[in-house]
Amino acid sequence: MDEGDERRLKKRWRTALKGQITLNNRSSVLDCTVKNLSDIGANLVFADVSLLPQDFELDIPSRNLRVQARLIWSRGATHGVMFVHPDAD
Repeated sequence: MDEGDERRLKKRWRTALKGQITLNNRSSVLDCTVKNLSDIGANLVFADVSLLPQDFELDIPSRNLRVQARLIWSRGATHGVMFVHPDAD
């Protein structure tokens, strides 16, 4: 596979949306920027290097979207997440 080959299964769209990660039964909130978005996941960027838990809630107010998300990879302040559907586990 060439480096330029796309390995993603779903099309993603570049965005610059405000997002929020909510933790601890919504008692903690981390602001982020959603850099790209697909039907099955997103790329999140934080102002500083952030450690995220494995599972959390992601809220994207401008899209009226609130989903459960699972951390897939991290590189400093940038994280890739997939959306988790309750009936998928």
